[in-house]
Amino acid sequence: MGIQRCAAILAMAALEVVGGDLNGRLIITKQLSRKTVATAVYNLRGAALPAATPATEPVNEFDRMVVILDAKSAVPPEPQKLVMEQRNGRFDPDLMVVSTGSTVEFPNADPIFHNVFSLSSTQSFDLGFYPKGQTRTVKLNRSGIVQVYCHIHANMYAAIVVTSSPWYGKPSADGSFSWSRIPPGHYRVLAWHKVAGMHQTTVDIPANGAVDVTMRIPIDVGGRP
Repeated sequence: MGIQRCAAILAMAALEVVGGDLNGRLIITKQLSRKTVATAVYNLRGAALPAATPATEPVNEFDRMVVILDAKSAVPPEPQKLVMEQRNGRFDPDLMVVSTGSTVEFPNADPIFHNVFSLSSTQSFDLGFYPKGQTRTVKLNRSGIVQVYCHIHANMYAAIVVTSSPWYGKPSADGSFSWSRIPPGHYRVLAWHKVAGMHQTTVDIPANGAVDVTMRIPIDVGGRP
């Protein structure tokens, strides 16, 4: 009976500490986006891409943002296989967040050549020139920001945020985000925006219950992708 009682107490203790929940909200303190029309771009053979059409709806800046709960001791998630397509002279999507060790394919769906490259300190690469119907793949092994461009088309820009944390993603359309069952401890909350860059705050996750956090992101630079 003593052994059984001890086992029962340990089981109850394990159930009692299930981790806490984090409920967050991002607030943009200044409006950013200006409607711009991209000029036509050309490949080496002189074939023009269709000119970009003006935006008809305001940009939701939260679509250009990634939020991460930085957890150095957490078990990283499984690597993924994702696709960043080149279509209509743009990267699609132009922002993604992936776990370390993931691979990203860059298929060319345009009737012209592209050359995908990055000079980022997180991971640099140059995939060379390749035509429609071909693809290249990059494996991302380090956490950080990977800025992606095309050698031929200066207006093409995308970003890949690489993280080893299991808690990451894009915020909702209203800037909210949440994670549950987080082990108690002291964490950093990181928010990265394609123009405003990196912002952070700290939070203490309780053993049980929930905690709220609000981050104000100042965005005051216009006319950039």
